[in-house]
Amino acid sequence: MKLKAIGSTRGKRVLYVDDDEALVLLTIRKLTRLGYIATGETDPVAALARFRDSPREFDAVVTDLSMPRMTGFDLSREILAIRSDIPVVLTSGFVRPEDQDKAHRIGLRALIVKPNSVDDLGVELDRLFTSASTPGKPA
Repeated sequence: MKLKAIGSTRGKRVLYVDDDEALVLLTIRKLTRLGYIATGETDPVAALARFRDSPREFDAVVTDLSMPRMTGFDLSREILAIRSDIPVVLTSGFVRPEDQDKAHRIGLRALIVKPNSVDDLGVELDRLFTSASTPGKPA
């Protein structure tokens, strides 16, 4: 399935964080083709600093779960403490039931299992932004 960004998603700004540089480059390229303005970071600490400096620069954050220096859960908590309204999506190659529970408790909007996360991410972001732009419908 080829996904195309629709009016409500075109131009949305996404911060993508993963310690795998090749995956960051691939995902940024894919999201850009879908009409998003995508920014990638391979260091979660640098990503958090960037977000802290300009929290309104992004419309969504996508982060890997397992990274050196800071987990995706910790990064998500910090980001949501700065801006509780921003959609945060977690990706991981392995998701345990307790990870799903924790993601829900933290307030993450979605948890996507890799390796299909690049295509799934486009679909999930489209769903999040479309539902957020529909009056009376929660994101």
